[in-house]
Amino acid sequence: MSLPYFDILSPIDEFCARLQYGKMHRFYYYTTSAYNGYRVEKLLRRYGIRVWGRRVSGETRSFVVKRKQAVWAEYLLCRAGVPLAGPLLDERNAAYPDQHPVSSMPVPWTEKGIPAVTFIDHLGEWMAQLIR
Repeated sequence: MSLPYFDILSPIDEFCARLQYGKMHRFYYYTTSAYNGYRVEKLLRRYGIRVWGRRVSGETRSFVVKRKQAVWAEYLLCRAGVPLAGPLLDERNAAYPDQHPVSSMPVPWTEKGIPAVTFIDHLGEWMAQLIR
């Protein structure tokens, strides 16, 4: 018998982000893909997009980003081949995986992207190091 999953940190993380940055957009993607939460976050942080409010529900994972960065984030996720669930913000983003090889992502603005800042970011980095 397994214990129910309970996460108090992600809702607090999301609440603090909404207080600081305002409107957010939630992305959902399928857990059956090769993209785990850490890989998706590293992809987005490489392009200056921070992630908050991570959730796991059944076969999907989700997170929020600043609303003003949501279309850019969606473009990057689609181009990288992350299987998003739900309607797209910009339908043109659905065509990008066919137009570009997965390994040909846009050049990021900085080499390393943005660093881990919040406690949850650092916790994810630490857990990823344990798994390697």
